[in-house]
Amino acid sequence: MTCWDGLFVGAAAMSLGRSQDVRRAVAAGWYDARQCRRDAYRAVRVAEDGALPGLVARAADLVRRRSGVPAGDVDLVLHASSWSVQEAGCRAEGVRQALRCRRATALEVRGAAGSGVVGLHVAARYLSTSPDLTAAVITTGDCAAARTGDRFRSGPGRVLADGATGVVLRTGGGLARVLATTVVGEQTQCLLRSDLPWRIPSAVRERARDEAAATAVRRDDLAVPLADREREVVERTLTDAGLGTDDIARFVFPHLGSGQQRWDRRAAWGVDAKRTTWDWGTGVGHLPSGDQMAGLAHLLESAELAAGDKVVLVGGGSADVLGCAVLEVL
Repeated sequence: MTCWDGLFVGAAAMSLGRSQDVRRAVAAGWYDARQCRRDAYRAVRVAEDGALPGLVARAADLVRRRSGVPAGDVDLVLHASSWSVQEAGCRAEGVRQALRCRRATALEVRGAAGSGVVGLHVAARYLSTSPDLTAAVITTGDCAAARTGDRFRSGPGRVLADGATGVVLRTGGGLARVLATTVVGEQTQCLLRSDLPWRIPSAVRERARDEAAATAVRRDDLAVPLADREREVVERTLTDAGLGTDDIARFVFPHLGSGQQRWDRRAAWGVDAKRTTWDWGTGVGHLPSGDQMAGLAHLLESAELAAGDKVVLVGGGSADVLGCAVLEVL
């Protein structure tokens, strides 16, 4: 748990694939009709093969321009993705070059899911190390083709979407103040420099793919311990920030299917679906790395937040690793 003073979200943006009605997938036999009814997705965002690097570059450029931070003032470019998307052609160094942030360090965070929230936490720690560091661009990238090849059968309650997000973290003011971030559990994520000629050993890549595949086929009953761990990390973060669930205007959880959300358990600690972005997410699908950043971008773009509102981002695809961030809108 880390409380922050003087760190802000300067802007948030997303670049998603085209919208595809899930009923088309059911009619074509791609998506089980019973599972579709249980998941309650309306649509999923789909991009052409090979489009992800372009989506990431567009989200990065859009968020950097929205923030007003000159490219030359960016100190860190961090790209977050799931292990299985690492071969999709997206690298933090590529984003850094596209933005022409010549003096920025390029870092990557790779993990099973929720790596966008982990990336926000890492970027906050990076900027806090020196008063000379003032801005970071954080991107996420997700595509079903690179992860499993089958967006509708990756696991119960998961219809995988294609898209990218971007967030600028900065000092000196912005749209929202970062109050606290937390990452708990076994740190299976990998952090590496992208602007140096380093490579992850093949044995590590193979082990990561095996872990991602095991996660993808977990049964619905694992949503119960995940819901309990989720409550633990959120309440811990809020308590340390001096807040309670009643103080939070909106929550952004992973955009999994309805059967995976466990609304009954969340209601027990004061959170209902109306205070989340899940309804919007049913028209997007699940972005393993970027659900939280996409939800934040949606809230800011749709003007659903007012000054003083607090937002909680909750990331994680398993009960092993969960991240949480608390923001206050300015």
